[in-house]
Amino acid sequence: MESLGTRLRACRTAKNITRKQLGQLSGTDQSVIQKIENGRTQMPRQIEAIAAAVDVNPAWLLFGEPWANRERP
Repeated sequence: MESLGTRLRACRTAKNITRKQLGQLSGTDQSVIQKIENGRTQMPRQIEAIAAAVDVNPAWLLFGEPWANRERP
């Protein structure tokens, strides 16, 4: 099963944005994005803003299918 980091990286690269750009879009730092993608952060406090920046449902980003739809509510 995919991890939070794998899903986030896939969404970010599909939108063709860098970690730094995603950090700026979500009001966080590039290092936070890097920690999530590398699996060192499993429950980031900024998940709502990060999910909005890549236009996905935060529950899907955290837990993946089948727990939640990918589309934003």
